[in-house]
Amino acid sequence: MSGELHRDAIKAQLAGMVTSNTTEGAFTNGDFAFTEPEMRTIVKNWLDLADSYDKSINGSFSMKTVVGPGRDFASHMFAAAANQSGDSYLKYLTNNRDYCLQQAQLFQDTLDTYLGVEHTNVTEINKSDQQGPQPGV
Repeated sequence: MSGELHRDAIKAQLAGMVTSNTTEGAFTNGDFAFTEPEMRTIVKNWLDLADSYDKSINGSFSMKTVVGPGRDFASHMFAAAANQSGDSYLKYLTNNRDYCLQQAQLFQDTLDTYLGVEHTNVTEINKSDQQGPQPGV
């Protein structure tokens, strides 16, 4: 029931804009400013999200290796459809993981430029030894 009320409220707002030919809003010429710690947090968040997608990828390989329960046509076709869906899902996860890594790299490049240091590859950030992350990263 609440979904219908929400939909009705949106329709009413849209109808008001169409009949009055106006919209309300304020446009400003703002800008974004991030501190160094905020930029590091953004890079970390993108890397964490990429890591989450990577874990999903590793846990989903069985979705594209389904074997039908029988030798009949239906079992074969259902298994083929399941494998195709699993493969599509893995491609989706891989695409999203790669996008997250690209975004992390963009923020890392920006941070490195801001700090005046040589650009760091984000894939190296998560590598660590027994003492923790690499120095200078």
